[in-house]
Amino acid sequence: MGDRTYDAIYKIAKTVESDVLILWLDHAEIRGVLLDCDESKCEKGVITLQDATVKCMKEKEMGDSHLIEKHLKWINIPSCHIKAFTFKCCVID
Repeated sequence: MGDRTYDAIYKIAKTVESDVLILWLDHAEIRGVLLDCDESKCEKGVITLQDATVKCMKEKEMGDSHLIEKHLKWINIPSCHIKAFTFKCCVID
């Protein structure tokens, strides 16, 4: 399943106006610039995002939770963990 997601992301990336990819994993949302794989810089099955923002909910005591946001220069995500994805140009704010 992961390789199909990987292939779909790069196939769709060729047709959209934005290079900012938004991914949803089990408990996180990740946004970043999709690394261009035309020069064989990518590993099959691993999505690399540059200038990435990771948002996730962290449980506190007493059942409360709060949003944690981290900014990273880059992050590698195995495509098998991706539940859904879109590109920034497809998001209605």
